[in-house]
Amino acid sequence: MSAAQIQPVAAVSAHFEGPRVSDVFQEVQEEYRRQQLTEAWAKYRIPIIAGTAALILGVAGYQGWTYWQGKQVEQSSRELEAVGDLMRAKPDAQKDAADRLAKLAASGSGGYPLLARFQEAGMRAEMRDMKAAIVIYDDIARSNSDAMFRELAAVRAAVLLSETEPLDKMKARLEPIANGTGPWKATGQELLAYAYWRANKPADAIKLYDEILKTENVPNGTKQRALEMKAVLKAGLKVSDVRPPPRVALPDMPTPDIGPLLLQPATPTPEQPGSLLGPTPTVPTTPTP
Repeated sequence: MSAAQIQPVAAVSAHFEGPRVSDVFQEVQEEYRRQQLTEAWAKYRIPIIAGTAALILGVAGYQGWTYWQGKQVEQSSRELEAVGDLMRAKPDAQKDAADRLAKLAASGSGGYPLLARFQEAGMRAEMRDMKAAIVIYDDIARSNSDAMFRELAAVRAAVLLSETEPLDKMKARLEPIANGTGPWKATGQELLAYAYWRANKPADAIKLYDEILKTENVPNGTKQRALEMKAVLKAGLKVSDVRPPPRVALPDMPTPDIGPLLLQPATPTPEQPGSLLGPTPTVPTTPTP
């Protein structure tokens, strides 16, 4: 057979043999992969099954916890509403209402325990149980609540102690607030200035009142009291010269259905003027001839 005859035969043979060898290698590779998967499944099937089951149970558990937590928050809301209903039906049932609020603060969910503690402290103060109210406020001030609520509790305790606490203790309570940047800064300065006045340090008090008057975004009522107190101090009046002592009022923070969240100052009476400068002088009438 000549060379010219051999070349076509070799080409045909290569055409048919090439795919056959490729198919064999492909089958070998697929068999090897199947064998590897089989061995891997035999070795790791228990961890894979356990991990999948844990994931499913985790998702189901989270959904269940979320539902349960929602029910607890709803129950706390209903209990707070029930306390409001009790106070509307029986205004003299403050002790019972305060006791229920204490239970809600201990076992409630969501933000209701904190709200209940503030409301309970206000009720205890209205019942003249100042010691219990201060304990609650101090406990909130030391808690891990938001700084705004911690400072608010510290301010409320300082209001109750403003006529009895010595200057050093009032400074320890109020200086962090008065020197800070929180929403109760001006109120802390006002209370601290009053403490300086009580301690016969009017110059320090005037400095704080000046800071209040220079600060923007301070409530008009706070600035008005600061202006009046500054006039009182510059006139040389002492605490003993003013009766009754000035009251420090915080902005109202009403809550739905249950009245003010915080203890509010009593409405001034004719013997208890609202202005720190005293009652408006009465001009005598001119007698008719």
